Amino acid sequence: MSGWPRYPSCASGTCTDVVCCAHGHKLRWPELLGKHGAAAKATIEKENPEVTAEILTPGRVGPPNFCCNRVFVIVDTHGNVTNIPTIG
Repeated sequence: MSGWPRYPSCASGTCTDVVCCAHGHKLRWPELLGKHGAAAKATIEKENPEVTAEILTPGRVGPPNFCCNRVFVIVDTHGNVTNIPTIG
């Protein structure tokens, strides 16, 4: 496959793990821990144009399905990233 459509809708093909989804692009962003969510979203979408980053604020839960074209950016009440953003 040449690339994933932008999220939504969810795309994974036969992939069930992040490595399969990468298509040569970045798949994890540990360096964004503690950064502001909006800046993290912009960085993720710049470094991997096949994904859409979605910011999840406290109390908000994303769907449980696995998507190769989605990255959840989980932030705290100050808007700072609390978990390593990863494709899925």
